[in-house]
Amino acid sequence: MINISFESSYYIKDDSVIIISLYNNIYDEHLPQIKDLFSEFIRKDINSIILDLSDCLFIEKEIWEYFIELKRELSHKKGDLVLANMYGVVKNDYNVMELSNYLESFKNIDNAFYNFGILNDIKSA
Repeated sequence: MINISFESSYYIKDDSVIIISLYNNIYDEHLPQIKDLFSEFIRKDINSIILDLSDCLFIEKEIWEYFIELKRELSHKKGDLVLANMYGVVKNDYNVMELSNYLESFKNIDNAFYNFGILNDIKSA
């Protein structure tokens, strides 16, 4: 049986960038919960999002498609969505689906912060 629990945590850096960590497997069934999670922050005008995928084992296609849609929505609000810390199957799927054409990925959180101008001495991966 597939475990369909959805786990996440977050923290806000410099009152402007939110880091959302996703855990385990993210299935299409989680999409309503994921949309609710992101909508909460967008309503609070937090439009700069880093997804920390270091503990994420798998992401289904519909979820990837939502992330692309969300990035477009955030860009209209002068925000952005970037990915960090991808490994294993998640990184492989990202590469195979050529998602780098739509979603920027960074090796770690510090590099992702640099994307938002928070750190000055870190380079993009």
